[in-house]
Amino acid sequence: MKLNTINCIAIDNDPAALRIIKEYCSRIQFLNLTGVSSNPFEAVHAINNSQPDLIFIDVVMPQITGPEFIKTLYNPPLVIFASAHREYAIEGFECDAVDYLLKPISFERFSRAVNKAFQLMRLKSPSEPPSGEALTATGRFLLVKVEYTTIRVDLDEILFIEGLKDYVKIHAEGRLILTKTTMKNIMDKLPSESFFRVHKSYIISLDKIDMIENSRIVIGSQRIPIGESYRPGFFELLNRNMI
Repeated sequence: MKLNTINCIAIDNDPAALRIIKEYCSRIQFLNLTGVSSNPFEAVHAINNSQPDLIFIDVVMPQITGPEFIKTLYNPPLVIFASAHREYAIEGFECDAVDYLLKPISFERFSRAVNKAFQLMRLKSPSEPPSGEALTATGRFLLVKVEYTTIRVDLDEILFIEGLKDYVKIHAEGRLILTKTTMKNIMDKLPSESFFRVHKSYIISLDKIDMIENSRIVIGSQRIPIGESYRPGFFELLNRNMI
């Protein structure tokens, strides 16, 4: 990847969906759509040859699901899933997807997803400084390394934390912080009485929970899935604090 370009391909058995992705990609300067395919198995050759930075892929396809296909790839690129089916979102995020887009996809929502991918690719670029300890806990705040700067993040302003492969995104009040570290490392730095890991890809601030609906945690406009292996511990914690 050039520093300001993301090479991507799109896989979807719906021709209309592919046309929309092609149109949206043409509007965003840093996206370079190198190919489209209606069949994931036929796309393997293009993926191996062009080694894209990002794949847009449908979730429900006739022969294989999008997450199943991604799991067949060795060292897969970043992935953005697109689907008309909300219920497959958890399966999508189990693949460390950058985002999960619900059809019909608006351009605004598409732009937000690819901007997430762009932030990740910038951090992975060769110009990234040598990685050291990305997180330091001091009292009620974290010191977070972001490229060439160190940012203070007060624990009280953290809403939730999202894992993206070797990076985490800290969703704080009014800002997003992307840093190179692991979910385990950041969880070790956080006080267990205030933060809980509810999914492979999510840590939440218990104080920021607005409600729980359909086995999802609502924090502001975000609905966060509860992973099966984390469910018993989370609901045990809730029951201890329930009136």
